[in-house]
Amino acid sequence: MKVYLTNKETTEQVLLLGENKGHYTFSKTVLLGVMGGIYIALSALGNLIANFTIGGGAGKFIGAAVFPTGLMLVVLVGGSLFTGDCLGLLAFTKGKVEKTTYISNLSAVWLGNFLGSIFIAYMTYLAGNYSSAEFSKYVVGVAQHKVHLTFVEAIASGFLCNILVAIAVWFALAAKDLAGKILAIWFPIMLFILGGFQHVVANMYYLSIGKILLHSAYSPTEMGIHFLAVTIGNFISGALFLPLIYKKLYMND
Repeated sequence: MKVYLTNKETTEQVLLLGENKGHYTFSKTVLLGVMGGIYIALSALGNLIANFTIGGGAGKFIGAAVFPTGLMLVVLVGGSLFTGDCLGLLAFTKGKVEKTTYISNLSAVWLGNFLGSIFIAYMTYLAGNYSSAEFSKYVVGVAQHKVHLTFVEAIASGFLCNILVAIAVWFALAAKDLAGKILAIWFPIMLFILGGFQHVVANMYYLSIGKILLHSAYSPTEMGIHFLAVTIGNFISGALFLPLIYKKLYMND
């Protein structure tokens, strides 16, 4: 028995996923976004701990191997991410969802992701994860590096990130069994982390810790500009680049 879908069949599953999410209520979409934000934030913390405690190339590799847990939980347990839901544009282009529905869904997911990320940032602070002055300094440095990227750098890095994150969701839909879905998610997400690309939901957590909890020296305006740039980059690759290319390849026969 075949344990994976063909490219055309997978594209049709992406279309169906976007259509189904278009029928969710606003509150359900926000709540799914909260859970997605929670899972990605916890994975981001794991990535930070691995990089800090192990250090060097080994720490970066272990952190990259740990981080995919977040998307595995989102896809296999339940949650939504702005980055993955960008793929819903395919359903819009095929007339399966209205433009306002698609925009509302993305906005609700983004909001939910933000709330979930801040919640985990605050809870991990209360739990004492940043009680070490050395670790706190390291986390602040990570956040400051991200927020001080130029607008163009943040867009380009966000674009590269969501080629891999969105295609991991796409890839997981191609697998019919649990192990296949885990592997389909694992390697693209590892690659995005190793590349140091910008994921707006993960950055919601990093910058929240750096600013709100550890009082890092950047302004809320700088945070907002960074989120805007990364959101644009994530959207371009996840909503336009991938869906429109594969629509042309597999749905315009």
